Amino acid sequence: MGAFHARICVLAACLLMASQASGYSMEQMCAQWSGEGYIGNPSSCRAWGYCRGQQLIAWNTCPDDLIFNAQTGRCSDPATTICSTSATQTCAAATSPMYVANPLNCTEYCYCDGLGGLSYGDCGEGGVYQASTKSCVWGPACPQDTICRFMPSNIFVGDPENCGSYYNCVNGYGTSTKCADNLYYNAANGLCQSTNPCNSDNNNGNSGQFTVGETNEIICNSTNFKEAPFIYKTSTTTAESYKYVSDFTTCYGYYYCPDVNEVGVWNQCPTGTQFDPKKGKCVSPAAYACPYNRCGNVESTFMAQLNTECKSYTICSSGLTGSCPTTSPYYDEVHNLCTSGKLDYAICKSA
Repeated sequence: MGAFHARICVLAACLLMASQASGYSMEQMCAQWSGEGYIGNPSSCRAWGYCRGQQLIAWNTCPDDLIFNAQTGRCSDPATTICSTSATQTCAAATSPMYVANPLNCTEYCYCDGLGGLSYGDCGEGGVYQASTKSCVWGPACPQDTICRFMPSNIFVGDPENCGSYYNCVNGYGTSTKCADNLYYNAANGLCQSTNPCNSDNNNGNSGQFTVGETNEIICNSTNFKEAPFIYKTSTTTAESYKYVSDFTTCYGYYYCPDVNEVGVWNQCPTGTQFDPKKGKCVSPAAYACPYNRCGNVESTFMAQLNTECKSYTICSSGLTGSCPTTSPYYDEVHNLCTSGKLDYAICKSA
C-alpha cells in the first residue's frame, strides 16, 4: 500500500471537519430518495435518520455506543464497523487490522492496527482511495465523496448537484448516471421520464382555473348567500351587508358577494392559508377539513388527507399517497413530522 505517515488527529476536530466535508444534511439526502428506510447522519457515527416520501420523519442514536452502518441500516459493533465520519473513531474501536478511507482526505487511506493505533498512507499524485475495493485508484473524483456515503447500498438516488441525473449507490459510493437522451430522473418516484421535474412548481399556488377579480353572476344566489356566515367587522352585533362564498373548487378561493344575487368577485387567501366557508375567512389548513385539493396555495411537500385521521398524507409533487411508520402513525402537517399521539386538528377529526 506504500509508505505510511504517522500523524495524530484530535477526535473532536476530526468529527467536526467530517460533518462539514460530507456536504449534505439528512433532510437533503431524504429529498433525493424515492424509497423508504434508514440513512446515516453525516454529523455522527452513532446517529441515524429515517426517510419516507422524500422526507426525514425520524432520527435517533444507536444504543450502547454502537456505530450505525448506513449500508446495512443497522447499529453494529464498533470493533468491526467502519465509521464513515471519522477514521480515528473506527481505529480506536477496531479489534483487528483493517484499511479504511480517510473522510478528510481522499488521497489518503488509514490503517488500523487492531490495537487502537492509526497510520496514514498516501495514494500518490493523481491517486485516490476507493473504500469499496480497499485500494488506490486513479482520480480525480473521490469515490466516497457522494450522497451515497450515508445511504443504503443498492439504491438509486437523485444527484443533488445535477437535478435530473442520479447515483447508483453501492457499498457507500456512487456511480453518477444519466437517463437516456431527452429523459430526466425524477427523485420522487425513482424513474426516468420525458418531462423535466426540475422545472415543476410542486403544485402550489393558483392552479389557473380562477383569476383574481374574475366575476361570477350566479355564485351569490340566495342559497349560497344564505348559507354563508355573516361578516362582523367592527362589532359582534352589526353584520356587514356583504358575505364571502366558497368557489366550491379550490381550498383557497372565495367570492366576494356585495349582496344576495349580486355579481361575485373571486379572490384567494394569502399563501399558506385556506378559506373556511363556515367562518367566512382564511385559516390555517389544519383548522379546516377542505374536501378539495389541499396542496393548493401552500408551500408544503405533504398535506394530510381528508377522512384518514391524519394517518395518510398526499405527496403534493406527485399526488400520490404516503403514510407514516406504525410506531408514529399520525402525520402532523403543522410541524411536518410523524408522531405517535392523535392530533387535535380539524383535518384529523373529519368523518
